[in-house]
Amino acid sequence: MQSKKKMIGNAVFLIVIFAVTIYGVFHGEDLDKMINAIKQVNAFWLIPGVFFALICIWGGSIIIWYLMRSFGICVKKRVCFLFSAVDYFFCYITPSATGGQPMQIYYMKKENIPIPVSSVVLMVVTITYKLVLVVTGIGILIFGRGFTQKYMTGILPVFYLGLLLNVFCIIFMTMLLFHPVMAEKILVKGMRLLEKLHFMKKKKERLRKLRDGMQVYRETAAYLSSHKKVIVNVVWITFVQRFM
Repeated sequence: MQSKKKMIGNAVFLIVIFAVTIYGVFHGEDLDKMINAIKQVNAFWLIPGVFFALICIWGGSIIIWYLMRSFGICVKKRVCFLFSAVDYFFCYITPSATGGQPMQIYYMKKENIPIPVSSVVLMVVTITYKLVLVVTGIGILIFGRGFTQKYMTGILPVFYLGLLLNVFCIIFMTMLLFHPVMAEKILVKGMRLLEKLHFMKKKKERLRKLRDGMQVYRETAAYLSSHKKVIVNVVWITFVQRFM
């Protein structure tokens, strides 16, 4: 009975999120023009599109599998493929693609992967992905000036802003990754703020579990600090994945 209620709750949650996303995307748009544009699309190109989407998901799964193996967690490649597919799916049905990694952590937890470990893994994935974006963007500015002048003249300020924001995210997330004490302080302050605003009940047990989890986080981060080759390998795998 409990399982059935959980399934219904998950289905309602997905429908609501999907509806909000659809509304945000299509609100204020001319639907007739969009439908006409869709009708003019050559459906044949959906085949290579699906193929390359699967390649992208597979590439992400290899990164997750490699990092898990580095931490001594044996997970099958097909399970890692499902983790990667979860990110792909929820990013597309949630506003601003915010639901992918939280849902990955949820499904990793169901496979008995500790949340601190999955958090570090996904943080490394995010940092390397954003690093690839920044390097690609800088490469376009240096070697693709003709392209930027022809196609990006009107949006260059937004392009520069995107680069700066990604650089900021890389620096901030790297600090959180390799300075777990700072990450713990941020989490504790955030939890106390939620308790103060009465979004959460004040429980000493929750704080204890948080500190215990952060101990695993520190150990995982310390492993990465002493095994920088793992980071280097993830970076080049990410480059290969993104340019396939």
